[in-house]
Amino acid sequence: MRIEQGNSLLRVKAANQSTILRTIYYLGPVKRADIAEQLELTLPTITTNVNSMISAGIVREVSIRDASQVRIGRKARLLEVVPEAYHFIGIESTGTHRCVSVVDYCGHPLYSHYDEQVCADYQRSMEETCQVVKNCLKHCRLRMEDISGVCFGLPGWVDREEGILRVHPRNRWSNKNICADFREITGYEGMVIVENNASARAIGAQFYRRREMENVQSFTYLLVDAGIACPLVVNNTNYIGSVVGAGEVGHMVMEVDGRQCICGNRGCLEAYSSDYAVIDRCYEEVQQGKAQKLKALCGQVKPEMFQIVEAQRRGDTDVTAIVEDAVKVLGTAVANIINFICPDQMLIDCKLFNIEKNQELLRREADKNLCNKTYRGTEFIFVDPDRTSGALGAAAVAINHALETYLTIE
Repeated sequence: MRIEQGNSLLRVKAANQSTILRTIYYLGPVKRADIAEQLELTLPTITTNVNSMISAGIVREVSIRDASQVRIGRKARLLEVVPEAYHFIGIESTGTHRCVSVVDYCGHPLYSHYDEQVCADYQRSMEETCQVVKNCLKHCRLRMEDISGVCFGLPGWVDREEGILRVHPRNRWSNKNICADFREITGYEGMVIVENNASARAIGAQFYRRREMENVQSFTYLLVDAGIACPLVVNNTNYIGSVVGAGEVGHMVMEVDGRQCICGNRGCLEAYSSDYAVIDRCYEEVQQGKAQKLKALCGQVKPEMFQIVEAQRRGDTDVTAIVEDAVKVLGTAVANIINFICPDQMLIDCKLFNIEKNQELLRREADKNLCNKTYRGTEFIFVDPDRTSGALGAAAVAINHALETYLTIE
């Protein structure tokens, strides 16, 4: 296919501006000369494009604050993005909780809302989520038209290209057009992205930890919640890595004909080590008159994970036995993951690991099941539980997508 010269020049300009903007975004504050060297572009090309971005209010100049950098003559000016230039919304809705975060262009949270959301009706859940979005924007004194992108982080299988939730395993939702429904309810006309929530958390972790993870070639993000997922992220030259699948490891079979899983199969990891599995087993103990320390915390109702962790801290032996069983099975699954892909790091997001001895048990169980006893390459990083990390991760996905699809500024 023949490409017209004018069209080709526009594409080159758009590509240059997008690459320059991403460099400023992820490396800023940065000098023009350093950008030129990094991208192997001429300084006049950098200057022309940067001036357009400054005029548009996307990029700004800042002075070098370090006195050692000051020299005779014209002082060098650094470039950075303007945080207030754009705003984004990240949403995590899992079926058990919902969080909405409004962030600026740099990902700084302006306002977040969290609630325990148990709603099996899709339409009602979507309408409530849209109302929460509107309330958050009102708090920030923003309008829907001020938002440059929205990302939903949802458990299960999502179609990123079409913006459709194909399967929500626990709520039994299927083929829900999240993008179209959100636009219809809110009237929003901008970019809407749908991403698996574990993948969104993985991207968010790298986005907010990018200085410390810039040399990490690959990592997995093990999320243990109502379900269990472990997406793989492979780094590339675009500063934020690419997610390889959603990593639905919760349905790897750990025991043939084992415990019943919500998916219909037996012996799945989720049936042993998910929050739901641990909560159900602990609740059974309470109902049988056992786990007295946990019963003192939760009464006769189903316990929450923070109560289970606290009961273990207080020495509840019945709870400890259940937790240790869940951690051992999870440790075997972790060994399977490492045996298969050997990531540089594994970030682990699980409430049970607020207790250090559970971390040590996981390490021992994983080490015991590694196929190559000499391999010690994967570093475990236990992520501090944060109710907003899923929504902030979704916002990071929206920001990164906006940077990738940046169009030429005239």
